[in-house]
Amino acid sequence: MEGQPEKTTNARERSQQATRARILTEAARLFAESGSKSTTTKVIAEAAGVAVGTIYLHFKDKDGLLKEVLKTALTRLKQELGKQPTGSLSGPDLVRTKMEALADFTHRFPHLAAVLFDPANLGTPAGREAHAFLLKSQENGLMAGISAGYYRGDIHSGLVARAMVGILVEVLGWWGRNPQAATRSEVIETLVEMRMNGLKPGV
Repeated sequence: MEGQPEKTTNARERSQQATRARILTEAARLFAESGSKSTTTKVIAEAAGVAVGTIYLHFKDKDGLLKEVLKTALTRLKQELGKQPTGSLSGPDLVRTKMEALADFTHRFPHLAAVLFDPANLGTPAGREAHAFLLKSQENGLMAGISAGYYRGDIHSGLVARAMVGILVEVLGWWGRNPQAATRSEVIETLVEMRMNGLKPGV
C-alpha cells in the first residue's frame, strides 16, 4: 500500500525514542539512588525492561549514558532558571529568585538533580560542562553583586564561586535524594541567608 513504509518507519522511530527515553529515566533514577559508579548497565536494562544490548544501540557505553543524563539535567536546570524574570531585580530579590529556580528544579526533577549535583559525576569528563556552567553562573552573579554594592568588594569571585558551587552541590544533591528531609521554603531560605549574610558588606 502506498505510504505504508513511511508509517512503519515512523512507528519504529517512535518506539526507539520511547525506549531511549525509558532507559534515560531509569538510568537517572538508579544513578541517583545508588551512584553512577555502582550502577551497572545490566541493572539499568532490567529496570527499563530491555536487553543490555539495547542500551548499546542507543548509547556508546555507561559513560555515554551518564553524559546524556547530565545533559538532560543541565537542560532542565537552564529552563527553570530561564523562567525567572531577573532583569529588573537586584540584591536579595535577585538572589532569592535564582535560589527558587534551583529549588524548583530539584523539587520537580529530584533524580536529575541528585545526578547533576553529585561531586563524583561533576568530576568526570561527562560532568565538565555542567560543572563549568555552575561555576560561571555563580561567578557572574558574584561579580554583578560586587558591582552593585550588595556584596563585599574584597572577595575573590573565582574562589567564592567554587565555595558556593560546593554548597549548592551538597544541599541540592542531598535534597534531591531526600526530598522529605526539608521543605522547599527551608532550602530556599537557607541558601539565601548563607549567600546574602555571608557576603554582605561589613561582614
